[in-house]
Amino acid sequence: MTIPKPFPPDLVEKIIGKLRSIPVLCAAIVITATNSTTSVADVQAQANRTASPASDTPQTEIDAWPVISLALQDAVANENLSPSGVLNDAWAMSEYAVGSVSDARLSREERIAHNEENFQKFIDMPVSEIKQSLDRYIKIFPQLSRKTTRTIIIDIESPTQPRYFYKLLDGPNHDQMTPEFRGIVKAFARRYAVVREAFPNARLSVFSMGSPGVTVEMSKTDKASLNAEIMAARMGMLMDVDAISPELYERYGPNDPLYKSRLALTRQSLERSIQIVQASGQPLDIIVLLSLTVFNAEGHSSLAGKPADLQGLAERLNYLADLGIRRVVFWNGDDTLQDTDITVGERLAQLRTFEEADQKNSSSPAKPTKDSEGP
Repeated sequence: MTIPKPFPPDLVEKIIGKLRSIPVLCAAIVITATNSTTSVADVQAQANRTASPASDTPQTEIDAWPVISLALQDAVANENLSPSGVLNDAWAMSEYAVGSVSDARLSREERIAHNEENFQKFIDMPVSEIKQSLDRYIKIFPQLSRKTTRTIIIDIESPTQPRYFYKLLDGPNHDQMTPEFRGIVKAFARRYAVVREAFPNARLSVFSMGSPGVTVEMSKTDKASLNAEIMAARMGMLMDVDAISPELYERYGPNDPLYKSRLALTRQSLERSIQIVQASGQPLDIIVLLSLTVFNAEGHSSLAGKPADLQGLAERLNYLADLGIRRVVFWNGDDTLQDTDITVGERLAQLRTFEEADQKNSSSPAKPTKDSEGP
């Protein structure tokens, strides 16, 4: 098998440079080895398609911010989200729906680490067994109809996930093909194909692909991770999905040193995401994932596990709109924020007041400045 070559660095830099000079950053851009890109008009059309998904619920008119949807884990919100102008039209699908192999006794970090036994079981699982697993899942959650037009975010994190695929490549730069890499790409592709067959009318998105690194300046590991995601996509892993969903969960609070870098990391994530395209060179929609809680922040934020700062979320939504993103999805585990009695609907309604205030004050969207480029 011929290994797809990564995009030349000078080509990527040229394209990213063009993006920085365009006031609207596209929701998706075709990037190919022949340096062909869509026109700005095509980009805007693609962004508008992302913003207007087929939905089980009526579309809500949103002006300043991107269209906001809510995705609960394996559930649909029980409360009425209309007062907050939020669509109840997305679903986060847990990995066990598609036969993920993991050990519940292990920590999250241990589960997503490379585990030989679980890894091989995952790769070897036949389509028939994956289908049986998904059939069981649908019986448990009948509210997810096979005829649904919802956005389904497929959340596979065990035994690994795309952002860690680079660990399966050889060479000092993690750019040499291995049987393990080829196997994991095919294993993920099989699962996406099974979900597509079960939900032919749904909009399918892949959790976490295109997510930012820890720092504004991409590290060697960040570059290897992105290259592996690009390579997996060009090998056909995403042929049965419509979108990728970079994870831009809140990680910090206003008093944390890295809080000021969040907008620059937002741009970094989108610049990474637009480089992940189908094997045909066709673009993927980008459906950004946000959170109402400060997640995965133990040890580096005083707000770990607490409700996220609403002003900071409003700034990020303004910035995403300024970059041309037309739709975002807020993820939450269930109907209430972690360890609180605050419902998701209540918090989203509170967040919406910041947009209304911005519109009244005619304030401009926040943009990263020199001071926001990191610590």
